[in-house]
This record gives sequence, C-alpha cells and structure tokens, in this order.
Amino acid sequence: MGYNVILTNDGETERFNMLNEKGIKTFHFPMIKTLPYSQDLEFLLSDFDYFIFTSKNGVKYFFDHQNIKSQDKSSIKSICIGSKTALELKKQKLDPVYTAKRSYSNILFDDLKSIKILESKKVMLVQGNLAKNYLFENLKLICYLTKFVPYKTELIKIVNRNLETLLNKKETYTVFTSPSCFLSFQNLYDVSKTSIISIGETTSSFIKEKGFNPLFTSKMQSYEGISQSIISNLKIS
Repeated sequence: MGYNVILTNDGETERFNMLNEKGIKTFHFPMIKTLPYSQDLEFLLSDFDYFIFTSKNGVKYFFDHQNIKSQDKSSIKSICIGSKTALELKKQKLDPVYTAKRSYSNILFDDLKSIKILESKKVMLVQGNLAKNYLFENLKLICYLTKFVPYKTELIKIVNRNLETLLNKKETYTVFTSPSCFLSFQNLYDVSKTSIISIGETTSSFIKEKGFNPLFTSKMQSYEGISQSIISNLKIS
C-alpha cells in the first residue's frame, strides 16, 4: 500500500525527507503564510536584559526588522523554545543562555520561574501576531516585560484544486503543525476526507475543540519527530 502524506506547514519541507526515503509520497500545500509586520515600536537592544524567542520565524523577522539591523546585536542574551529556534539564533552568531527542549509555553515559563534568571529584569518577548497570551500574561508577573511582534501569520484563503482532487481521489494523511494550519484547512476543505496527524498537544487540543480527533499526536514537537511518528504509527519498515 502506498501512503500519501499532505504537509500543511509554511516554508521548508526538507526535514520531512525521511518520509520520502521510506517510500511515502509527500505533497506540500501550505495553509498559512508569514509576512513582516511593521509594529510601531522603537527601542534599543541595549535597553533589555533578555530577549525571548518562541519560533524560528520570530528570530528571522526580528533580525530582519529595519530598527534591529542598524544596531549591535553581539551582546544580546537570548532565551528560546526548541532546538530549531536555537539554531536560527546561532545563525545570527548568538548562543542562547537557555533553551526549553519542548515547544510548550507553559514548560518554558515554569523553567524560567524556577531558575529565577528574569526576576526584576527588563525582558522583550518576541512573538507572531497569532501567539496565545499565556507567556505574556505570566512572564509579566516576574519581570518588566515588553512584547514585540515582528511578523504576522495569515491563513490561505483560496482553494487549491490539486489538493481538492487529491483529497477526493486518494487515501491521505494530513500533517498539521499549528492550530492556524488546521483552521485554514477546515475553512477550505472537507476535513473528514483525510486522516489527521498533529505535531503536538496544543494543536491536538485545538483540533478536538473543532470537533475532530487526530489519528495520533507526535511525541516530539519537530518535523523530524512527527516524521518518525508517522513511520512508527503506520508501521512502515
């Protein structure tokens, strides 16, 4: 039996390559797109003790921002979620002082509260426009917090006829890497025509709130992790 996996993430697909190596056909139909967001907030990097990044896009768009490009970033103390965000920081020649290994805001907050490095510090939280308020609402209780939004996420609003045909004619498994990816897909297509695979508990909870159940949820919140989960759960040797 041939397996057909639909990827809905924005951007790269290279980290799903192990699926192709196992003979699984992958189809990339992004359900969201990210764009620069010109937030009217002028500041100096030196005004802040720490910067918290929660995604690769946050790092990319933050350092692409015109206000940041002209400043010396060498002394930035950064904190981030996940190895991929940490890698993106290292591309900027920055080594995070702390990296939360799992991509959950509550885990990052609990860790930061426990190690107490932010107490009475000036901190900037860098997130996209669709980020939930959990980190902001909790971090501001333990530090002097400013939020900066360098990018926005928009849902795809046009039906892709090739994807529609694939859903109608093939048995498919669709990978959702964020709640916004699922929402966009649900707005455009019949969710019941595919098996749902989720990257993590946050996305799975959103999917369940919408009345659907993932076939399974990846134990590791990364593209490699979800690829391995697909291979394992579909029993592909």
